[in-house]
Amino acid sequence: MLNFTVITLFPPMFASPLGHSILKKAQEKGLIAVRLVDPRDYTTDKHRTVDDAPYGGGQGMVMKPEPLAAAIEDVKSKSASPRVILLSPQGKSFDQAEAQRLSQETELVLVCGRYEGVDERVKAFVDEELSVGDYTLSGGELPAMVVIDAVARLIPGVLGNLDSPKEESFTEGLLEYPQYTRPEEFRGMKVPEVLLSGDHEKVNEWRSAMSLRLTRERRPDLLAKARPPAAEQKATATGRRLYIALLHHPVYDKNGEIVTTAVTNMDIHDIARAGKTYGLRGFYVVTPVKALQRLALKIIAHWEEGYGSRYNETRKEALALARVKDTLDDAIIDVERECGAKPQIVASSARPGGNRASFAHLRKMLREESAPFLLLLGTGWGLTDAVLAQSDYILEPIEGGTAYNHLSVRSAAAIMLDRLLGRD
Repeated sequence: MLNFTVITLFPPMFASPLGHSILKKAQEKGLIAVRLVDPRDYTTDKHRTVDDAPYGGGQGMVMKPEPLAAAIEDVKSKSASPRVILLSPQGKSFDQAEAQRLSQETELVLVCGRYEGVDERVKAFVDEELSVGDYTLSGGELPAMVVIDAVARLIPGVLGNLDSPKEESFTEGLLEYPQYTRPEEFRGMKVPEVLLSGDHEKVNEWRSAMSLRLTRERRPDLLAKARPPAAEQKATATGRRLYIALLHHPVYDKNGEIVTTAVTNMDIHDIARAGKTYGLRGFYVVTPVKALQRLALKIIAHWEEGYGSRYNETRKEALALARVKDTLDDAIIDVERECGAKPQIVASSARPGGNRASFAHLRKMLREESAPFLLLLGTGWGLTDAVLAQSDYILEPIEGGTAYNHLSVRSAAAIMLDRLLGRD
């Protein structure tokens, strides 16, 4: 069962969409549950105040942080592993891939803003922000309904036909092919002959061709993100189970001391771009230093939300892979939460010695095993012995045939990804 908790000032708005059709049946079957929480219940004044005028002046009102934070904390205290999502125009775009990801969760908490938005400090209490489109709505309630409907459809048993979610628009990254039913002719318009032929192979070919044609005509922007041809899918699928973590701590300096290294703009850019090229699932920048975390987030935000997102859309796609974490354990937990299984840890080290896994062996595992893998890259003078000891595998070093062995971490990352995920 997937449990939804919606934090909203207007719980009655959800009565109609939740009380009819697929969502009603899903609740009756016990496949989903929806709980509505009013932040007014967490106010402390007699007027149950949830909004106030914005600092610095401006139009409208802003939702106060205290009631929302208290509501979120109360909901989280009663749930095992909730993922808290703020519906916000500033969030990442919600699409079919995001719906698929969220359908793997067991607890989703959807926070609905109102008025001119929520106090910025509320975002410290949420895991992520999502936007359902580039337009303005009166609040987060309608987006929350969209998320519930899109995610619920992907839960096995919610739809009558188990294959229905696989054949709908956007599932393969393309628009769905045209559909027809009886009668065969309506006001001079006939059903295409191929659909009446009984030849399933030809029907599938026609549907694929029409799906591609409609997408090219109406949504050409989707083509760059669409699933590759069947011949390339197997190789691409392996990348969807591989993550990279770039560790800035704990690592060694040249004297063998354990240190924390600086975050660099170029490492984040180049590893993210290589990761996007080879179908990487996610890229973690790991540092415990808050100032360095802010720097990394600023770099990512520039290309995800700021001027860079409009200047270079391909860079925006690549930087969407990047995530900032305090520790390696935080990255491991995040992968496990997203994939439903703890990742196999693969360390990389240029230092000689130790039992090493070959690139060919790891490539084979990526193709044949369903478990996720987390590849660790060290900065400075490399990963510490403690990190290597907790890894499941240590990858064989990259060697160029000379005594010089000082590749930059971004160059090493590109070589590793090509050897593990590149075409045969």
